[in-house]
Amino acid sequence: MMIKYTEQNIINKNISVIGAGISGIGAASLANYLGAKVILIDENKKLKIEKNINLSGVKLYLGNYPNKIMTSQLIIISPGVDYYNNKHIQKLTEKNIPIISEIEFASWFTKSKIIAITGSNGKSTVVKLLFNILKRKYKNTFLGGNIGISFCENVLDEIKNKKNKILHLLEISSFQLEKIVHFNPHISCILNISKDHLERYNNYKEYYETKFKIFNKKGTNIIFYNQGNRILNKEYNHLNNSISFTDKYNFYIKNKKIYNAKTKKNIIDLNKVNLIGKHNYENILAALNIALKVNIKEHDIVSEIYKFKPLNHRMEIVNINNAPLIINDSKATNIKSTICAVKSFNKKILLILGGFTESKIEKNILLKIINIKNVISFVCYGQIGNSLHKIIKNYKKSKYINDFKEAVVFSLQDSSSKEIIMFSPGFKSFDQFKDYQERGNTFKKIINNYYN
Repeated sequence: MMIKYTEQNIINKNISVIGAGISGIGAASLANYLGAKVILIDENKKLKIEKNINLSGVKLYLGNYPNKIMTSQLIIISPGVDYYNNKHIQKLTEKNIPIISEIEFASWFTKSKIIAITGSNGKSTVVKLLFNILKRKYKNTFLGGNIGISFCENVLDEIKNKKNKILHLLEISSFQLEKIVHFNPHISCILNISKDHLERYNNYKEYYETKFKIFNKKGTNIIFYNQGNRILNKEYNHLNNSISFTDKYNFYIKNKKIYNAKTKKNIIDLNKVNLIGKHNYENILAALNIALKVNIKEHDIVSEIYKFKPLNHRMEIVNINNAPLIINDSKATNIKSTICAVKSFNKKILLILGGFTESKIEKNILLKIINIKNVISFVCYGQIGNSLHKIIKNYKKSKYINDFKEAVVFSLQDSSSKEIIMFSPGFKSFDQFKDYQERGNTFKKIINNYYN
């Protein structure tokens, strides 16, 4: 088992950080502050890094891997770097140089409690909702991980400013879990599992077993999981320190109301919350259970749930006068997420579907959307759009338009008989956009320009 560095023995160690995005810069900054000799590497020659005082003394290499990386005593790899298919990393592996994730590295230097959330869908919604709930009692709640602030950056803040009574709340992706060793949150949660990121993994099993790394079965900490998911139920239902957030252990749903399982009292009317759909009701149950476990009062939890608004690009209502109901769900980067979105409504839907993938279309999964009765027509766009259209047109009305803007405008013009226009693409954004945020913002801009 790899030995963890401490603040005492990391001094002057040769550490290489691969990937100079948010995670890599955070890891390099923390290692540098603790006294290590740090080099930061990124294959992008044109990458621009904002000046950061924490990187003073860090040697930066863009576009190439320096020979001195082979003398590293520790490698920290960013989640965006494909560990499995990088020839440089394979050489480091062959030389038995320890390779860990940024999440693992950060965890070595904090003794504070950690709550970590993963899953194929809904992670951002749950951590943002939990953050609003937790900070009512724990003022020093740090939100980080796969949500714009690295765990290392938060731990650096904790150390530099000598903060105490910290609670780290983390959104964790499968990529961030690939190279963990000792990382063991006090509370873990796996919201759901569906086929995603299969271009990175050899098969589905390898993907979900990577997710399982968030929880150490041999430890005494707790995991919350979704009992309704077959894979998760098989993995966790027999463990003493596992709790399903979808059974009647603490809370349960009946007739669109959430009840306290012990008092049988109705505590939340789901008709009055801002989150839509069964998947979001499960997200609320997860947040309820976790918050209760860290001693947040029930009425405080409920108050924040009622106030919570959907995240940008996740089932976001685009409010336009004299228009159909328009939903921006750009964050839906897999078909399972799109299915959940569509099933949130009973009204007629025109669905905008498409984007980028390196994988083959799974027709049986696509048919699950096609067979939803209230989805009456499709507009398919982008790199995967024509392939989608060729399948869908055999079952329902479908139109293929490669260009995103043209596809959206066509949808608006063709929407007279529709009650909802839903943009829930089901695929990644990399054909025409850098990420789902840019894609979602472009969608909203097109809508606004069309109606103004």
